Amino acid sequence: MYRRSQFQKDLYKTGEVAKILGVTPQTVINYDKAGKLPIKRTSTNRRVIYKEDLFAYLDSIGLLEQENTDKVDVIYARVSSQDQKQHGDLDRQALFLIENVKDLQNPVVLKEVGSGLNDKRTQLNSLIQMVMEDKVSRVYVTYKDRLTRFGFNYLQTIFKHKGVDIITVKDVDTEKSVHDELVEDMMSLIASFSGKLYGLRSGKNKRKERKDNDGDKKSD
Repeated sequence: MYRRSQFQKDLYKTGEVAKILGVTPQTVINYDKAGKLPIKRTSTNRRVIYKEDLFAYLDSIGLLEQENTDKVDVIYARVSSQDQKQHGDLDRQALFLIENVKDLQNPVVLKEVGSGLNDKRTQLNSLIQMVMEDKVSRVYVTYKDRLTRFGFNYLQTIFKHKGVDIITVKDVDTEKSVHDELVEDMMSLIASFSGKLYGLRSGKNKRKERKDNDGDKKSD
């Protein structure tokens, strides 16, 4: 059985389809002649099969896994500060996706305020939980950094394993705010590491001070 999420390309060569079906390329051509699996020609006269036509054929022979119609499409929107939220950036971000994605299915909107460096965000973790419970079909964001500043590829790999695509629909009007958020996150990261470094030095100094005090006591 095949899942739709396994097919990432829109067009497939006859040889690729032959490998998928476990037949020869000539057999695929014969399927076209028999009206079972249409083959199209590109501008350079190459034979290709559209993904949707391949899905239709796989479904006709019982090799396409039926999708769960209860699954939802998730619109995930995030801003870094309450000031951005108060200026309407968070709502505009979600509305942009709703208006520009034409085939939303059972949409669920998740919105939150928080740094892209924060991996304990409530809505992000709710999304991950939904994906792990096979409740999500697709995830839409305006920029991949909306999900996470670092580790996006980890999320993408996990989501793909569950058959979930992360789809970016870029909003050029928010590009400036995205850059501003990046600066804020970098400053937060520097402050975090500076705090940890200060803590390590402080601990080292305290240990040295105790050691020196113990040495003085023994001398007495």
